[in-house]
Amino acid sequence: MLEYQLLGDLTYEYNADLGLSYASPVRGVWNIVHIGTLVPEAHEIFVCPTSCLRGVVLTTAEMGAMDRLSTITVGEDNILEGDMEEALQRGTERIIAELPVRPRALLIYTSCIHHFLAVNYQRVYRILREKYPDIDFIDCYMDPIMRRTAPAIPSLWRQIHRLLPKTDKDLRRVNYVGNCFAYGEHCDLTAFLRASGVEVLQLQTCASYDDFLRMGASCVNFTFHNTANTAAKDMRLRLGQTWLPMRPGYRYDDIDADLRMAAETLGLAPLSDAHIAAERESTEAAAARTREVLGDTPVALDYTAVDRPLELALYLLDHGFRVESVFIDVFTESREIFDELQKRAPTLKIYQSLGWNIRRMKRGHDGPVLAVGQKAAYFLDTEHFVNIIENEGMYGYRGIRRLLELMAEAFRETKSMRELVQVKGWGCACG
Repeated sequence: MLEYQLLGDLTYEYNADLGLSYASPVRGVWNIVHIGTLVPEAHEIFVCPTSCLRGVVLTTAEMGAMDRLSTITVGEDNILEGDMEEALQRGTERIIAELPVRPRALLIYTSCIHHFLAVNYQRVYRILREKYPDIDFIDCYMDPIMRRTAPAIPSLWRQIHRLLPKTDKDLRRVNYVGNCFAYGEHCDLTAFLRASGVEVLQLQTCASYDDFLRMGASCVNFTFHNTANTAAKDMRLRLGQTWLPMRPGYRYDDIDADLRMAAETLGLAPLSDAHIAAERESTEAAAARTREVLGDTPVALDYTAVDRPLELALYLLDHGFRVESVFIDVFTESREIFDELQKRAPTLKIYQSLGWNIRRMKRGHDGPVLAVGQKAAYFLDTEHFVNIIENEGMYGYRGIRRLLELMAEAFRETKSMRELVQVKGWGCACG
């Protein structure tokens, strides 16, 4: 049995993340520990059995952020004695008393066992809020049993932004919500907003907790990832902020439409036709240069590197690149993109990075290959790869040009794949 399938043989309902899964040693994608440490002047408390805490502590130690984490161990005695609420309250009070610096906020993560036993943790938070009015408490969750119905990361983005107060809105201030990386010089939206005199707030650039709280007064929330949708919907209902989802893809018309929508919503002058034409021309020239560098080298794409690998595959194929394979476990892009790519490249190899059968794969590739993403690089055993996760702050024409630049750079230079893919939470500088 082959470890890959051809796109032409698959249906849009394809999903490898069902049943028995394979966990590769590729560890770059962020988890809830990394994301939680983005909140400035906040402290994380994980309340879990010892086996669960092991991974949490090792993750935090790798980051060098042990001063940002405390733990409360749940043991068999807590279950038998029925004192789960008391253990949570006493443990939190002790942590607060022993911390060298008073945190502005506490992110408290309860685990699966609390759900199994129907622990009334909200009662505990009410008591803590009354006792420590200078600290903001928010309930977070580490419950992998809910990973398909209520995944942990979308839930965490929502809970983090529930710390924001409802207040009057500043019509010249906006937020970027639900990103691991700041969207700056390689983002068309950021360039447009800043040139129009609009302040952009994002968690990664907040220097203090007070800076973070200012996000509550923004008038619009922009999102770039589906994992941010839960937070944006909640903020729209709770804070009255408009939500505009950006499409982090590679279709020029979509980019233009998104930026026009942003301008219209904020009452700004839209980008001129001449500006858009110049951006397209520059991006086409960048694609031609990278295509010339790569020649006929096969390219493999990875869903952990970019949110829309199928759309990227279409873009590269349309610009003369030899796209050979995509590592992806579920199709989250539109049916239109799937159908178009299936018609365009029915022999495109689709690898299941979580599928049990990929453990039998003979890693490597016949001849040179360029990988975009860590999983593609690992399974194809190549040191020519673009080492990014979650789009890494790239959006629009600037984002496409940056990705093309990284592809050319990866073709010319090698990286230590074995060392890099083992770094947990790639690019996380928190703590």
